[in-house]
Amino acid sequence: MKGYEVISSLKNHIGKNNVIVSSNGNISREVYNLLPQPQVYLRGSMGLPIAVGLGLALANSKMKIIVITGDGNFLMGLSSGITAAFYKPNNLKILILDNQKYYTTGGQKTVSSVINYSEFLNSFNIGYNHSMNASQDQINKNLSSFLNSNTLSILHLSIEESKMDLENIPLHPEEITKRISNKFS
Repeated sequence: MKGYEVISSLKNHIGKNNVIVSSNGNISREVYNLLPQPQVYLRGSMGLPIAVGLGLALANSKMKIIVITGDGNFLMGLSSGITAAFYKPNNLKILILDNQKYYTTGGQKTVSSVINYSEFLNSFNIGYNHSMNASQDQINKNLSSFLNSNTLSILHLSIEESKMDLENIPLHPEEITKRISNKFS
């Protein structure tokens, strides 16, 4: 399954009390173009999606925060994942789309291929975590369980290398902040 297909399928699972924090690069452009607005589209912030999502989750427990990050971003911000596992906010969901590349910056390989994600995520000692490479039906079923769990959740999906030809997000970071702040009011 392609990353943008996973992102597009989230339309069926998110509502007005959800905020998506998307990692910089292709993932943010896909979220901006495929999902309802407003969301948090990170730019120039490699490794920070989980930290931002954790802060939002702790600031407002009534909102479900869904972080969508690539494997490179996840690995770069690993300490934030560990911090999230320490605080365990039940309204934080972390979706890792793993194509084993830093795709936005030219397709360099990440070290993701040497990680046993099932064992690694189990070490976070949280209620729901899953790592899979599966069919669209299986992924949709797991997305539902992942998003509806009542605990901090992490879902790692192995995805195909793919890219939609999308323009950059036309919003400045200040505009993104203002738009998302209204959701928390």
